[in-house]
Amino acid sequence: MKNNSLKLVFAFITALVGGVALAQDAGDVGLVNSLQGDVNYQGKEGPARKAQPYMRLRHGDKVTLAAGAAIRISYTTANRQESWSGPSSFVATSGGGELLKGSKPEIVQMPAAVPQKLARVSELMNTSRVGGLVVRSVKAQSASSKEEVAEAVAAYESMRAKAAPNDVTPELFLYSVFQENGMVDDLKIVAKEMMSRQPDNPEIRQLAQAALNAR
Repeated sequence: MKNNSLKLVFAFITALVGGVALAQDAGDVGLVNSLQGDVNYQGKEGPARKAQPYMRLRHGDKVTLAAGAAIRISYTTANRQESWSGPSSFVATSGGGELLKGSKPEIVQMPAAVPQKLARVSELMNTSRVGGLVVRSVKAQSASSKEEVAEAVAAYESMRAKAAPNDVTPELFLYSVFQENGMVDDLKIVAKEMMSRQPDNPEIRQLAQAALNAR
């Protein structure tokens, strides 16, 4: 009887762990934060589609770049950013891109605090497109909030020092932190910085405008 009970417990734990792993494998793994040229992606099911700026990639998505194309992905499940150039193809996974054909990507390691905040960017972008992004000022911050913001600013400065001038990934990260903490004045500064780095990017302008309209 005791052995049967132990077997049932073991089977339950195995199924639970397997279910968690499967859920993680099926989820979002990265954010497309730069796109140039002809880039397609295809999930495990369904046809290939054109990749879009600031879309999410899911575990198992196959990405194909034509000659001259480029894509930059910040992984929300790993502390890394990858820059791929075509012609090439790879599969997005929770640990990063797995090369199928072509050249390996350029990889930049990101601070540990970054992936979780970047995971919010796609949602913020979608909300701002329909005019639903609302930023409300928080008059008093808690001690834990102040500590989080201080760490985020330090992470931002580290990212900014390594990023290309037109790469707004560091600003998107800080935007997410300030928006979440209701820091309107700081958010507006970051919004202006994003627009100065990518003045012709409609998605960046839309997101920045949501912050500039905040009170």
